[in-house]
Amino acid sequence: MPPGTRLRVGVLLWVASWIPYGVLFGLRHPWLEITWVVEVLLGLAGLALAGTAFASAVKEGGWRRAPGIAWRAMLGRVA
Repeated sequence: MPPGTRLRVGVLLWVASWIPYGVLFGLRHPWLEITWVVEVLLGLAGLALAGTAFASAVKEGGWRRAPGIAWRAMLGRVA
């Protein structure tokens, strides 16, 4: 998977982890706790994917250029 795609998918998973699925669906114990665990796992997976893509951006352009490279990757201008 290209770094730009990893970054976009990682950020999407991280953002999706902030949606309170259990509350939206009106779930109660124990399903509410299970959805909470799934939300945490989504966030961790998103951070792992986006983190590896950002680390490769840092290696490519250094810390100074990394935010710009990451932003362009999010917009789809970098593969």
